[in-house]
Amino acid sequence: MNAIPLRKRSGVANPQESPQLELDLFVPSEQTHAAKVIPFEPRFEWDENSIFALREGLLWDSLRVLADGRAGEAAKQEAEDWMMSDEIHPFSFVVCCNELGYVPAELREQTLDLIQRHKKRLGK
Repeated sequence: MNAIPLRKRSGVANPQESPQLELDLFVPSEQTHAAKVIPFEPRFEWDENSIFALREGLLWDSLRVLADGRAGEAAKQEAEDWMMSDEIHPFSFVVCCNELGYVPAELREQTLDLIQRHKKRLGK
């Protein structure tokens, strides 16, 4: 399409003498390009070894947070809530313990006992 001429109103009797402004209203300012196909990344497939390693890492990381004096109270509370929960889902404390060969109740008891002894030693 062509530009549409716009005339400025003026008191001039002859419209041909008035200044004009042309706007390209229907002409794209940039060239259009065809759509590009962006391939999806291959989907990660979980295998039993990966799930085992994730459960083991989750369990040991939570126990380290509980024992670490530098960890914040919110992180410790989250780890303790996870450890004390009896929920059953793929990455719950109970499932992680069972899959790694630990008895959840015994690990809880030993961990809480260790935390209490550590607090006493620090005078808290």
